[in-house]
Amino acid sequence: MTDATNRVEFLDVEATDEDGLSALTCRVGGQIVTVPPLRILPDSEVSRKGDRGRLVLPCDVARQLGLI
Repeated sequence: MTDATNRVEFLDVEATDEDGLSALTCRVGGQIVTVPPLRILPDSEVSRKGDRGRLVLPCDVARQLGLI
């Protein structure tokens, strides 16, 4: 489980494409990133293609994606 200090939330995210368990392409702000679906945290509203809303990731994943 990831505590609140090791997670980051992004609002108004759109999932634009998905490739099964290996990749979820999302628009986060002005960036397009490929998120590993298994690293998306439970409070997320975005988990598959077409979803819009809050994306919650562990800080290390957000950092690797260049989001923080």
